[in-house]
Amino acid sequence: MADKHDIQSWLNGDFLRSEKIRAQYPLIGLIVGLVFLYILTGYQSVKQQHHLTDSKKEMLDAKFRYMTISAELTNTTRQSQVTDSLHVKGSMLQENTTPTTKILK
Repeated sequence: MADKHDIQSWLNGDFLRSEKIRAQYPLIGLIVGLVFLYILTGYQSVKQQHHLTDSKKEMLDAKFRYMTISAELTNTTRQSQVTDSLHVKGSMLQENTTPTTKILK
């Protein structure tokens, strides 16, 4: 019955018991293993790409936060901003209007 090649032997699995197919079991196992590894590698690469994309977004956010903070710091430490801030707070300090001189010996 294992040598018959009709639809009934295919449907009930008798063809898997034939000697020709049994000799190919290691090859079939190897092919199944390689297909599994191929699929697993595909999933890992997609996961790594998503992680890379997320990291790039975080890096851009950090860069823009740095640029914003740097611009705010530059603006608040200007001489005109400092003097305006001192006047608003009621400080009696005034800006030096005489140029600095270098004393040589």
